[in-house]
Amino acid sequence: MKFRSLGLAAGLGVLAGGAAMASAAGAPVTIDCSSIHAIQTYNVGEAAMDQAYLLVTGFADGKPVNLRFPDAEGWKAGPKEPPITDKKPLQLWKGELDDGHYAVLTVTLMQGKGDAAKDKQLLDKLAAAEKSVAGLDKPSLGSADDLKKLATDKVKADQSVISKIKDIYSRDKNTDHYGGQFSLIVWNDRGKIQKRLDPVGLTFGEHNGLDVKIYSKLKNSRNNVVSKNDKGQWEELQYEPTNDDSTEIRVKELETEYIPQATGNPVRHVTDYLVGVEVIGPDGKPLTWTTEDQQNNEDTIHVYWNYAD
Repeated sequence: MKFRSLGLAAGLGVLAGGAAMASAAGAPVTIDCSSIHAIQTYNVGEAAMDQAYLLVTGFADGKPVNLRFPDAEGWKAGPKEPPITDKKPLQLWKGELDDGHYAVLTVTLMQGKGDAAKDKQLLDKLAAAEKSVAGLDKPSLGSADDLKKLATDKVKADQSVISKIKDIYSRDKNTDHYGGQFSLIVWNDRGKIQKRLDPVGLTFGEHNGLDVKIYSKLKNSRNNVVSKNDKGQWEELQYEPTNDDSTEIRVKELETEYIPQATGNPVRHVTDYLVGVEVIGPDGKPLTWTTEDQQNNEDTIHVYWNYAD
């Protein structure tokens, strides 16, 4: 699969409130990656930094989208060096959607310099699994039920691949590292822009506890997201799945692993990122997000939501 830039800078209701009105045809829409926070890096060490990149695939008006951001290698990423911030969001996709037409993107975060052969292997597997998703490559949707079915069927297909992600990328093989994944559908429903974001969810291990696990979920972070306050000082904050005005949706992408040591017990290590997304409607303003389908009432840290719209 060949990547192309399309001249876009990188990045990463109605179904709930905040949907924008537009004419029945040709509604302009922009999908931005509004932030990437490296809460805990894949590389080990007190001052460790990652390189991070995004693979963006999907369909818009039934036409394939195959993008890599940045074009080569990756951005520097660390707790105090976020690769993308809301001060300079980066376009994932921009275009016009006629009445009934939609765009669907799969956004995969990676850490590493980029291994084109292994990235192609992953994307080929995703494409093969998604062949079972009816209507994915069609240009239009007929109803909100069609949107829901498309989203849920696609997540199931993607989970079948991501649950075996260590067959492609692993620390033992000294490869790049899979960070997390989500899908976003934006649809022009008779002039009203509807949207839905589905993280790929828990794909290895259990939701709670300290054991080995891999997930991409909508959930509260711990009080460990390093951010600058209004005075330019660094502080650790807890981030919710949406920002204060609900215009940004944030996907938490985490892996817990145990790294073997030459002597002694394996060392527990967590890789933890937040990826933010905004959808800009025809009026040039970001649409608002609502988290739906809450799961797990154990405590505020372990609450998560299956999707947002």
